[in-house]
Amino acid sequence: MPKPVKKAPAKKKAKTNRISAFDLPIAPVIRIAKNSGAERISMDGTKAIVAKTEKYIASVARGAANAAASEGRKTIKAGDVEKY
Repeated sequence: MPKPVKKAPAKKKAKTNRISAFDLPIAPVIRIAKNSGAERISMDGTKAIVAKTEKYIASVARGAANAAASEGRKTIKAGDVEKY
């Protein structure tokens, strides 16, 4: 009679500090803020930067997608971003 096979325990999901639907990571935002001259940044300040950054990225992506679509493409290329 074969031995029963033991299953590996399920991996636990890492806790994240995501604050929006886009999931821009917080740590790089804090690092960029500090490299730009901020000595300290609060979590509220970080969240505000993340929210503004995500809005900006979404705006650029929409404009670039429209530029690509006007040329009959679905793929956004660097030139589309530059046009926007």
